Amino acid sequence: MIKNIKLYGSFLVASLKRMMEYRVDCLVGMVSQIAFQIIELIFIWVIFQNTDNIAGWSFEHLLLLYGVMMLSVSINDLLFDSTYDIGNRLIKKGKFDTILLRPVHPLISVLGESQTSTALGYMVLSVVLIVTMLIKLQITITIFLIIKILYFGILGGLILGGIQTIFSVAGFWIYKSNEVVWSVFQLHKLAQYPIEIYNKFVRIILTFLLPFAFTAYYPTLDYLGVSESKLIYVTPLVVIFVWMIAIKVWNWALNKYRSTGN
Repeated sequence: MIKNIKLYGSFLVASLKRMMEYRVDCLVGMVSQIAFQIIELIFIWVIFQNTDNIAGWSFEHLLLLYGVMMLSVSINDLLFDSTYDIGNRLIKKGKFDTILLRPVHPLISVLGESQTSTALGYMVLSVVLIVTMLIKLQITITIFLIIKILYFGILGGLILGGIQTIFSVAGFWIYKSNEVVWSVFQLHKLAQYPIEIYNKFVRIILTFLLPFAFTAYYPTLDYLGVSESKLIYVTPLVVIFVWMIAIKVWNWALNKYRSTGN
């Protein structure tokens, strides 16, 4: 496992260096993502022009929740963006066969080929939102709180990455697998709002089936000092469980792979 982690780190660093060679492209990607997220924040602001709270959550509470989610999304984008379109980018073009020749599990190689600059935009916005809302809500910012936010932000990113990896296996059968992955991944936006606003069925999905609630909702409850936030401490187990499924599903799909042929 340690060897695989080191290899993954080496692949990721190499990919990031390639990406940073195109600095203008990186900057444009970052700015465009910040602009897109600002539009979503304006939408939330419009909602609060007609109400004081959503399920007891004020405007500041909701922006803190949004910022925590963006932190997890930025980490996911940085570490696992390469699983988004393996069907069209690797399998359809036959490049996946070259990955199979490497003396390392193919998933390590795939995960190490990060190719996005959007993570930087998400990360900048998340940090600004989190710090600003903590100050507005008069929550004391301590070293312990900063470490906790970073820790659960990383765990949230791992959960998002695990879910994305599970559904990325669609690429072995559907070359435009990015549409499948995108459709499932967009459900994380439901967790950008308090899950109390959804019915019981949706809350079960967001907590147990597609545990997006652990990427932002439960951590934010803890930062706000809400007593019902104890589920936050189950997050490491959720990460392990999600990735156990992801690896098993990937190995199963890998055994079904028969190359493209052209």
